[in-house]
Amino acid sequence: MQIIILAMALTVFAFSPIQILADENENSARLENDIQKVRAEIAQTKKEIAKADAEINKTDSILKDEITRANQSEERAAKDRERREKENQTLQNHLKEIQAKINTEKSLQGRHSNAMDEIKGRGKNLSLTLAGYCDSLIFRIENGLPWEKEPRLDRLKALRRDLETGAATPDEGLARLSASLREEIKLGDEISLLNKPITKKNGDVVNAQVLKIGNQWMVYKDEEEKAFGVLEHKGGQWEWREDLSFAEKNQIRMAIEVKSAKRAPQLITLSLGMDINSKNSTKTNASTGAKK
Repeated sequence: MQIIILAMALTVFAFSPIQILADENENSARLENDIQKVRAEIAQTKKEIAKADAEINKTDSILKDEITRANQSEERAAKDRERREKENQTLQNHLKEIQAKINTEKSLQGRHSNAMDEIKGRGKNLSLTLAGYCDSLIFRIENGLPWEKEPRLDRLKALRRDLETGAATPDEGLARLSASLREEIKLGDEISLLNKPITKKNGDVVNAQVLKIGNQWMVYKDEEEKAFGVLEHKGGQWEWREDLSFAEKNQIRMAIEVKSAKRAPQLITLSLGMDINSKNSTKTNASTGAKK
């Protein structure tokens, strides 16, 4: 038994250094392998760290750029805001000035409108005043010698209507009325001689020479000098007085011959019988020059 144990001990003693050496080599190899792995991992880690550092540097650079741009944008925004505030203030001041001008213009327009209304009112009153003058002239023509009365009356009645309705301005009305007045003054001043048919008092129609002296006297004589007449205003109407005396007929004959240049220009005494209206009757002898 002891021999066996001794043998086993010797065997263990004989093989233990070799085994130990082998184990050490194996451990050494394993350790070296682990070291290599660790080195490889360290190298890989360094690469990753370098990559991460690069990414971080890149990110930092981008962040710095972003911050710089953000600051620049903020500065530009602040400057732009300040500029816009100044522009808004300028525009508000300009708007106040414009509003003040608008208010002034409205006030001026209001005064102008009031002035225009006043002018229109005065114009209307002036038109009505001119229409009153038309009535006065119409009355004079209607009661004057019946010499082309209708066209004269038509012009004045049309003018009066235009003035009353506002179809004619005061300036136009004054011009038209002045033209009519000039015409009436001319008719009142001139001596006219016309050859025209005359309806006698008995209704007979004769060819006659008609002499009108202003707006005071109108007479006629026929071609054969058998019929003579003086137009007189009686009872509110015009009618021919044909029962003339020999002297009156001679006056008419001479006046017509002077006007028609059959006699030399001269002064002729004419008896003018005038009944201006139904209330007053006057008999006037006047010395009137019947000239060519």
